[in-house]
Amino acid sequence: MLQQQDFAHQNERLLDYAQLCNVFYERELKLLAECQLSPEYVAKRLSSLPFYIKRAAEAILSLENPLTLDAQNGTWSAKQKRKSPADKITPEQNQSWLEKNAQLGLVVVVIIYEKGQTHFRLDCIDVIEGNKIRLNEHGWFNFSGNYLESSLVEKRLIKSTKDIMTAACCGHQWIGNDMTFPRTLTLRELLLTTVINWTNLNKPLALTH
Repeated sequence: MLQQQDFAHQNERLLDYAQLCNVFYERELKLLAECQLSPEYVAKRLSSLPFYIKRAAEAILSLENPLTLDAQNGTWSAKQKRKSPADKITPEQNQSWLEKNAQLGLVVVVIIYEKGQTHFRLDCIDVIEGNKIRLNEHGWFNFSGNYLESSLVEKRLIKSTKDIMTAACCGHQWIGNDMTFPRTLTLRELLLTTVINWTNLNKPLALTH
């Protein structure tokens, strides 16, 4: 009986792995097709896709976290808050948290305000210089969380809480004070979901893959 259970579990895991790889390929190929990129960049991106897709699928299936995996759609899910959890964070709380906890490799959340819509994006700290922080994708912020570069949208580096990190991983979005459909995370963001230290969001998780 135990062998049958192990076999069934392994088959289920292989099915989830195959579904994740397929949906990640479809998503990334669609993205490449929609962007006006040089042939050289596309060729380079295509050659690296198998590595990152397999890495993401394997890491996601190895995780234990408070979120629910939808393998068919390649997404994390959890109940969405009626209002953005960032509304509870005061500027003073935000600055105090960043000054105390900013460190290299920490997965953090950037809140995006665009045309009345609010959502979160995952990023990580790769440079700390004086009272400034540089994120790997979104660039420079100060310790108040204010964005220091030009942008067509409003950005802010926000204190990590379980509710905010959950919303970022699940792609939760709001229009005004109402919930709307979740956004799909990029492959890069999905990889970041696999290195979040859920037991202590103030500390980076040691990379094991």
